[in-house]
Amino acid sequence: MDQGNWAAVELADSELRLWPMRDDKEGAAITAPAGGDPVAALRSMLHPLLAPGDTISVVAAGWPGVALLPVPCQPPLPMPAVTIDPQIALHPLPGLVQDRPADLIGAAAVRIAGHLARHPDFDGVLCLPGHPTVWAHLSAGEIVSFRSFLTAELLSALTASMPDGSTGFAEAVQDTLSRPAGLAGELSSVRARLAMDRIAAPEAQARMAGLLIGAELAAARPWWLGQPVTIIGEGWLADRYAGALTAQGITPAMADPTRAALDGFRAARRAC
Repeated sequence: MDQGNWAAVELADSELRLWPMRDDKEGAAITAPAGGDPVAALRSMLHPLLAPGDTISVVAAGWPGVALLPVPCQPPLPMPAVTIDPQIALHPLPGLVQDRPADLIGAAAVRIAGHLARHPDFDGVLCLPGHPTVWAHLSAGEIVSFRSFLTAELLSALTASMPDGSTGFAEAVQDTLSRPAGLAGELSSVRARLAMDRIAAPEAQARMAGLLIGAELAAARPWWLGQPVTIIGEGWLADRYAGALTAQGITPAMADPTRAALDGFRAARRAC
């Protein structure tokens, strides 16, 4: 791979996010909808940055049609370059797959790899809030196992917008952490209270988030109980996961998701 100019690309949630790189220093991120044709979207993003005759190598996470790497494994290495354009050579990064429980993840794998690149001796669990939220157990430089949850997608389906408050959140977390079988009924009760004007919308949304995250923590207990946990995330959702874990006696470290992704891309570039 060219040691000067290259690009890092993440495809997630039907959006492309691209960082132009020069000597491993990232430029400002560029985002665009991927639509049904990520190759065409990537071309439209890169061509304005290239002079006639220039070529560029791209390391891409979350790219469709790429073989998945079974865990346990070391961080994924880039696949051989695929020429998708006379000016663009694409190096896709594999996602991860496991049999028991059956699960797979795509773009989140680059953040896991980035955390290991920056913290090679890390032994514990990563929590990556998002669509989906991923819990990954890392040990001895390997990704041992992982579990993903559709919590954020379910919350988006139940609420018109991401909650902006926290009233009632902690209580709701504890309700489903201790009684996860009651999740569907508790969600219905919150919606009924909202319809009867017995609760304001921000509190209803926060309670629904708490119920869903509490149920997730109950299911993910083998990943976080008694383990050092680092949350790779930012914003309201990451803060809620941190608060929910802290209430269980786990004080998680926080890591910047963009930095983790860029660390993963740089580590992958060095392996090309």
